[in-house]
Amino acid sequence: MEIQQKEILEKYCNNEMAKLKKMCNPMLNKIGGLYGMDIDDFYSIALGVLTDSVFRYDENNKCSFDCFLASNIKRKFKTEIRDRNRLKKIPQKNIESMNALIGEDGMEISEMIPSDFDTFEIAAQSMMGGTKIQRYLNQLSHMQRKIVALLSEGYKPMEIREYLHMSAKEYSNNIKAIQSYENTRILTQRY
Repeated sequence: MEIQQKEILEKYCNNEMAKLKKMCNPMLNKIGGLYGMDIDDFYSIALGVLTDSVFRYDENNKCSFDCFLASNIKRKFKTEIRDRNRLKKIPQKNIESMNALIGEDGMEISEMIPSDFDTFEIAAQSMMGGTKIQRYLNQLSHMQRKIVALLSEGYKPMEIREYLHMSAKEYSNNIKAIQSYENTRILTQRY
């Protein structure tokens, strides 16, 4: 590094980059909508442009180093804004479908996400103690208890309707009652 290049870097970086910030602030104000960390990001970009410009500047050019640096910073800021806006316009690139198959076993993403509320797990744990599940089942009608028993044995809704001679509407109403908050809150209460 030549002495002259070192002097230029010191001139722009002294006093917490006062001269560099003075050059950048009008450009940043013109961009607008930048706060805190965004402004710091742009100062870092400007510092990178400064070091690059010091090495690329040719004294035989017709413009001064200040003009050369300012145009390079302005160009880099525009590129950064373009890239940030592009990321905002295309967010769907990062979105995965919950039904997408992952891994070698072919499981869906939705199956891999742990749930905070899983009635089956709570019911299974409660069966060990017996108190919560028993109170839950006592709140249900006789028909609803039969449906819960058949569901826990792995029967499908269509099979349950045929077995209990129910219409789709009757089955649906019973399932709603079984899953209602008034009934299931017993399973989630902590004592």
